[in-house]
Amino acid sequence: MSQATETTRYETPLILLHWLMALLIVGLYVVGLSVDTFDKPLRPTVVNLHAIFGLLLLTLVVPRVWWRFTHAKPAYPDGMGPLFRRAAAAGHGVLYLLMIATPLVGIPTFLWRGQPLDFGLFRIPSPFEGNRDIAHQFGELHELAAHLLIAFAAGHLLIALYHQFILRDNIIARMKP
Repeated sequence: MSQATETTRYETPLILLHWLMALLIVGLYVVGLSVDTFDKPLRPTVVNLHAIFGLLLLTLVVPRVWWRFTHAKPAYPDGMGPLFRRAAAAGHGVLYLLMIATPLVGIPTFLWRGQPLDFGLFRIPSPFEGNRDIAHQFGELHELAAHLLIAFAAGHLLIALYHQFILRDNIIARMKP
């Protein structure tokens, strides 16, 4: 890869990981909000799939964070001052924190329901006997984290669109597949 390419856009594997995780986050959020709309007999399956894909999201954060710290990132646009650079870094940091925290809080939410995590070929039993009160408390925290994650992701998108269409600094080209 040429030096110019390295400084103007992210590398393709990170771009693909970014968009895969964005789709996962939006999909998990929509399913999480709509679980109660599914027929009652189907809900345990939906919740189980939500948990499995949440674990996938958590797993994908590991290479994403590793990549972030071991590879060069493109330079900020020329007109972006130090305050906005720090704000961008802080915003990205919060997104990473929420991409980790949301599924981490979802794990005990699921386990305190007392149900096994069913991967199809094998099951992982819950180490806890079901406790609706504890599961509910973790569920409230998980839901709050999910709302915050979506809010920060939406802010991330809106800021990228502002850069692209108002400031016209072509920042979206850094993350285009």
